[in-house]
Amino acid sequence: MRIEDEREATEAEAAEAQKASLVASLRRERAGYVTRGLDKRAAEVDEQLKELGADKDPKPEPEEREASAPMETAVESKPRTTASGRSTRKS
Repeated sequence: MRIEDEREATEAEAAEAQKASLVASLRRERAGYVTRGLDKRAAEVDEQLKELGADKDPKPEPEEREASAPMETAVESKPRTTASGRSTRKS
C-alpha cells in the first residue's frame, strides 16, 4: 500500500511540474505577442491560461508601443558574389 501511495504522489508531482512548464511556456508566448502588438493572439493565449487555472503573467505588462511607430524590420541585403568571388554590386 505504501508503494502505491508513493507512486500516486510521484505521478501527481510530475503532472503538476508538466502543468507548470506549460503555463510558463504560454506566458512566454503571450509576452511575445504583446510585444509585437498581436492583441488578438494574446487574448487566445489568455483563454488557454484560464483553462489551465492560471492567470496572465503575474509580472506587470510592458508598456505598449505606439501604434503610429511601426517596428523596423528591414535590413540591408548582403552583396551578391559571382562564382569567382567578385561582388556584383557597383560602388
